Amino acid sequence: MSNRVLSDWLTGYMKYTEWTEPPESYHTWAGISVIAGSLQRRCYLKRHPEIIYPNMYVVLVGPTGRCRKGTAMRLAKEMIKDAGIPLVAESITREQLIRRMRNAVNNFTDASTGAIKFHCSLYCISPELAVFLGEEDIRFMADLTDWYDCADDWRYETKTQGFDHIQGVCFNLFGATAPEWFTTMMPKAAIGGGFTARIIFIVEFEKRRTAPDIVETPELTKLKAALVDDLAKIANLSGEFTFSTEAHAFYKEWYVKTDELTLGGHPPISEPRLSGYCERRATHLRKLCMISSASRGDTREIVLGDIQRGLSILEATEINMPRAFSRIGSSQYVQATEMVLDFVILRKKTKRSDLLRVLYRDVDSPTLDVVERILESMKVVRITRLVGKESEVIYEYIGPN
Repeated sequence: MSNRVLSDWLTGYMKYTEWTEPPESYHTWAGISVIAGSLQRRCYLKRHPEIIYPNMYVVLVGPTGRCRKGTAMRLAKEMIKDAGIPLVAESITREQLIRRMRNAVNNFTDASTGAIKFHCSLYCISPELAVFLGEEDIRFMADLTDWYDCADDWRYETKTQGFDHIQGVCFNLFGATAPEWFTTMMPKAAIGGGFTARIIFIVEFEKRRTAPDIVETPELTKLKAALVDDLAKIANLSGEFTFSTEAHAFYKEWYVKTDELTLGGHPPISEPRLSGYCERRATHLRKLCMISSASRGDTREIVLGDIQRGLSILEATEINMPRAFSRIGSSQYVQATEMVLDFVILRKKTKRSDLLRVLYRDVDSPTLDVVERILESMKVVRITRLVGKESEVIYEYIGPN
C-alpha cells in the first residue's frame, strides 16, 4: 500500500500553482516533466522489441515576457532540487554535458526482476533553449536525439582516447523559447526531423491571469512539503509498468484507428513539419501513461484513466503545437504575418492604424495589404472595412491558429 501524502501528485501540483500567472498548460507539462525526471531510467514499459522509458523533452513556447515561462520553470526547478534529482545547468558545452552524463552513473535494484542495473540519468532545465542548443549545432542535436531513446550503451568519440561509452543513458529536457528563436537554433532542414519529433511543444500566447502579489499561505506551504515528500517516493519507484486489460484494449483500438486515419490522409496534426511527431505520437502517449500511473501511486499499473488523461492532455496541447514553427518558412511574408497575427491575438480586436503605429519598423502598408489577404484566407482573422468620414480597417481574431 502506498504511503503517499497526496492521492495524485500532478493534481496536487496544479493546485499548488493555480494562483500563479503562467497558463495552465505550462504548469501541466512542468509537472509531467518533473515526474519524468524523478523516474529517471528506473522504470520502463515493454513493447516488443523495444523498451520505452518515461523521459521526455518538453519545451514551452511563447512570446518573450508575456506568458511567464520562467515562472513555470522556476517552480518546477524548486521541486526537482528539493527532491534531490540530478540537475544540470543550461550553460554547458556538449563535451561538458557528455562528461556530466558519464559521471552520473548510479545503480538500483529492479523491483520487477531483482536485477541490479546501472544507469546515467540527468535532468536539464533550460529557460533559454537557444543558449543550451547553440546556433545550428547539428552534432549536439544528434546526441540529444540519441539520448531520448535511452540506449543501453551510448558510444562517443573522444579527442585523445578513441571511443568511450555511457551505460544506460537517460536524459530529460525541460526548455523554453520564443518562436522567433527557432530560426537561430536550428536550420530549416532540422525542423520536423528526428530531434523536433521527440519534443512536446507547449505553445501559448498569453498568461492565465494577473497576479501582482501571491502570498504563500500555510496551506500552500503544507502542500509544497507534501509534493516534495511524494516526489522523493516517486523517485524510488523501479521496475516494469504494465497495462490493465481494459487500458490495453483501449490503447490498441486507439492505435489502430489513429493509424488508419493517418494512412487515409487525416493525420492528427495537418502541419507537415509535425509529421515526424505524429509518427512518434504513440510513444509520447505511452510515456504519459507511465507518468500518470506514477503520479497516482506505486503499483506501476496503467489503468484506463491514465491513458484517457494522457490522451486528453496530448490532444489539448496539439491544437497550438503548429504555431511553434510559425516564424520558419520560405515565404517573404512569414515573419510579417506572424507578427500581425500575434498582435491581433493579444488585442483580440484592433484597428489597422493602431497596428501600423506599433509595428511600423517591421510591417509597412503594402506588406500589410498582403498579410490581410493571407489571414483572411486562413480564416483566423475577421476583417471589417469601415467607410465614411473616418474610414478604418478593423481586425478581429476568430482563431484557432
